[in-house]
Amino acid sequence: MIKIQRLNMDNSWYIELDSLKLLVDPWLEGAEIDYFSWFNKQWHRTPPLKYDEIPTYDIVLITQKYPDHFHRKTLKKLKPQKVMGPESIRRKVKRILPKAEFISFNKKKKQQSVDGVTFHFLPTKRWMDPIYDAFLIDDGNESICLATHGFDIDYTYIKEMGEFSPVTLLMTPFNFYQLPAFLGGTVSPGLEGVRQLAEEFNPTCVVPTHDEDKHARGIVSKFAKIIKSMSKEDLRKIPWLEETYQPLNHYHLTKIS
Repeated sequence: MIKIQRLNMDNSWYIELDSLKLLVDPWLEGAEIDYFSWFNKQWHRTPPLKYDEIPTYDIVLITQKYPDHFHRKTLKKLKPQKVMGPESIRRKVKRILPKAEFISFNKKKKQQSVDGVTFHFLPTKRWMDPIYDAFLIDDGNESICLATHGFDIDYTYIKEMGEFSPVTLLMTPFNFYQLPAFLGGTVSPGLEGVRQLAEEFNPTCVVPTHDEDKHARGIVSKFAKIIKSMSKEDLRKIPWLEETYQPLNHYHLTKIS
């Protein structure tokens, strides 16, 4: 069984998979600042859920090392007992949450299990920042593909993974977001990236994520090229998407399977 709930209108989620209860990339207050506010500062247009409205959870998954995913102020408030994420944030997590258990991933440690659920780390082929990885979360009956920046997947690794449960849910951005090469290039590949992932994983349901039209200031926002995806009605007319597309533009807990 899979249930999901938005915690903000960007990329923060509550996920139930079988008996495991998971928070993904919680960012519930304040701004995202990359390096300096004059370089990149973004903040929510739609207020996130309040802290006392967050469902009870077992573990927090941080998908990327960047502050819109790894939001330190939110983590300090939440004080989770278990955190999973890339090895690159281990020391920073331990500074914020010295008592928390940290479960890490890297290109040599690509699989971890929590309460009978297996987390497969899907590293990108990119080797220079910004590096956007993804995850496949498998309870033995069904799985979730979580690709929070679209994805330049290393398909060689997927073949090496061997068998995994059918993908019920794909969560990935629909908007196209690109910066000049010197600022990192493609941040999200848009619908073409969704199509590639859908062809690879054949999901039952596709939910857009990380597409919030945030307030933004700084150099990054001046150079960003953003192409928003189509309307809901037009997305449902796309042959490879029409039967699987499910927008969630609310904060209600939704049963997926």
